[in-house]
Amino acid sequence: MDEIVFPQIPYKKFMPQLIAVIVVFFVLIFAVLSFGWINVQPNEVAVRVDKLKGHVDQEPLGVGYHFFNKWFTDMVIYKVSARSFPSQSMATENEKEYNMELKTNDGQNVSVDITIIYSLNAKDVPLLHQAVGSNYEDQILLPQVRSEARIAIGNYSAEDIYQGNVRDQIQTRIKEKLTGVLSKYPAINVQDALIRHFQFSVQFEAAIEQKKIAAQMVEVNKQQALAEEETAKKLEAIARGQKLKAIQEAEGRAASAKIEADAERYKLEQEATGKLALYKAEAEGKKLSAEALGGGANVVALEFAKNIPNKLQIWGIPTGQNSTSLMDLSGVFGNMLEARNKSTGK
Repeated sequence: MDEIVFPQIPYKKFMPQLIAVIVVFFVLIFAVLSFGWINVQPNEVAVRVDKLKGHVDQEPLGVGYHFFNKWFTDMVIYKVSARSFPSQSMATENEKEYNMELKTNDGQNVSVDITIIYSLNAKDVPLLHQAVGSNYEDQILLPQVRSEARIAIGNYSAEDIYQGNVRDQIQTRIKEKLTGVLSKYPAINVQDALIRHFQFSVQFEAAIEQKKIAAQMVEVNKQQALAEEETAKKLEAIARGQKLKAIQEAEGRAASAKIEADAERYKLEQEATGKLALYKAEAEGKKLSAEALGGGANVVALEFAKNIPNKLQIWGIPTGQNSTSLMDLSGVFGNMLEARNKSTGK
């Protein structure tokens, strides 16, 4: 069999071109691997970091696309809009880490779930990154929140906290203290501190509930006593009114009886006065009549003669003239009849 002979290629002739292609290829790969870009949203800013110099650009990058070399530059995005710390997801995943075990001023243990609402001032974010870094929440915010919460909770009793009477005061105190402590980091703007939940031991909560029930019963009894007292006052007022009415009626009857008695007495006095005047007049008339008749004997004779009937017939036996004997009827009745006739004008 005949041997196959391949034509010889002049490698030395194409070597420079091959090297150039390889270099271009690696340069392109390096460029592609070095090229980076980010898209900053309206609620974000980006911080540019020079890796070679270890310098943080103090001018934050705003909304839009930004390109950079990954080998020489680093870009860190910060959310600047208001948000909660810890977030709901953080609190759920790391409940033990973010729930704080604190003590009240009377020594009771209480588990507190606190949320901080804060935002970042965009222009100061580069300083925050340079001083602390992107992990500033765990490095600065969380320790300060724990510290101020421990102090604030320690100023109040467990019962006051359980009843919720001092929740607003504790929240305000934590916010004010955090604002003061974090003033050296001007990028962090604390807006509010919220206590989401308190939890005491089961024994303490049971004791508090029993105390609340007892206090409610005391209040119920107090209200009942007040109601009974009001009822007693009303009954007393009614009794006083009835007593006053009875007194007024009795006084009215007494006054009326006195008036009637006075009127009756006046009537009797007037009748007595009239009768007395009549008696006096009759007596005076009789006196004058007696004087006119010439004495008492004539008056007696006159009265006797007035009582003698007009049809009376008298029989007498004369015993002599000028005789006053009982048998001498003309002597007895003569003078009487004469007096009667004089008084009647016959």
